[in-house]
Amino acid sequence: MSTAGFEGDARLACGGCGAVYDPAAGDPAREVPPGTPFGRLPDYWCCPGCDGPQHGFALPGSDATDLLVTRVNALIAAYRLIAERDMADVPICNAALSVEAVGFRPHAPGWFGCVIAPWFLNAVLIPRDPAEWAGLRDGDKTDIALPSGAYRATAARVGALGTLAVIPLVSAMNVFTSQEDARAAAGLALDQLMRAPEPEGPALEKTEPKEAKPALSRRSLFRGGRG
Repeated sequence: MSTAGFEGDARLACGGCGAVYDPAAGDPAREVPPGTPFGRLPDYWCCPGCDGPQHGFALPGSDATDLLVTRVNALIAAYRLIAERDMADVPICNAALSVEAVGFRPHAPGWFGCVIAPWFLNAVLIPRDPAEWAGLRDGDKTDIALPSGAYRATAARVGALGTLAVIPLVSAMNVFTSQEDARAAAGLALDQLMRAPEPEGPALEKTEPKEAKPALSRRSLFRGGRG
């Protein structure tokens, strides 16, 4: 059984003090019974060693590739839980689609890629340090830098992953007839977002930085052009 992207019996370590949460033992002192997987811990639970947050825990000894896989799996598990618990039979959902991660790759300060769900297509930046945007509340705006420019993103807290930076791309998912169509659109969006602009002749006089873009336009996303 996997919960929140981790195996149900996974022992996760606190990045602050090294304390390990053992699902087999639980944490009776904090009213967590034995057999509780890390992904099912109550929101109030914190590190018993240093009172650190849940998002500061990770699999001990993970290298960069393992950490990427773990974080993306946790993200997808979280959205699948939302799909099953909150979005079943909601009219805005496209029944032909399912939750899927597309094209996640390293990009400071973490990993960047797209998430397909029956009710959205979003570009998502998962921070390596889950506390990167801890000061932001759900719905707050922040600017993130990508090779194609600066973009306005929305903060979204997702369990043990901490706060993510999300760029909404498509909300009317009925434009897609299949998962393959949605996957192709996600790949196109990533290609545009992660492609640096081509030089435009001699260097121009320095100007003030441009305001962050809200997101890709639907026209550029579906016609295959540059935003």
